Amino acid sequence: MASFRSRIIGTWDLVYYIAINAEDPNDVVYPMGKDAKGQIMYTHDGYMAALLQAGDLRPFEHDWNHGTTEELAAAAKKTMAYGGPFYLDEEGPRPEPGTPRTIIHHAQISMHPNLIDTLQVRRAELFQEDGHEYIMLGPESPTEWEGTRRLLRLKWRKRDQNNATKPPREARELKL
Repeated sequence: MASFRSRIIGTWDLVYYIAINAEDPNDVVYPMGKDAKGQIMYTHDGYMAALLQAGDLRPFEHDWNHGTTEELAAAAKKTMAYGGPFYLDEEGPRPEPGTPRTIIHHAQISMHPNLIDTLQVRRAELFQEDGHEYIMLGPESPTEWEGTRRLLRLKWRKRDQNNATKPPREARELKL
């Protein structure tokens, strides 16, 4: 069987980002909205990058270089991005299949400066569903979210290998 590390290597699309009330599992909120988008990538050489955005993010009236203070603030408030090395200990006894592992993301760069040089410890569980590979990530312990202790969970679906040689026609070129 492939190692946990080899199975997480690749690019993953966000399926959902939820915050579950630690006292009432039926109380679920979507911190970035139900239509949040995101990608997380794990590379062979031990690095990761994550980007999440609220789905209702609007383009700037002009180009991004001339965004108003309000446009820039809205974009920053609705976007989370960080990257750096990741650590996954696969030494020692191998846990049972389906048992969560711990992945540590070392946020060396981040859109939000408070995350820079922090360790983001994540509970990680790989599973198959509908013929696709998924990973569920989130902090091990509940987090205070708008006055309620909640478990944050992000479900990601693994992307297929990109072997395309040309971009999609509907994508527009941005000239800088």
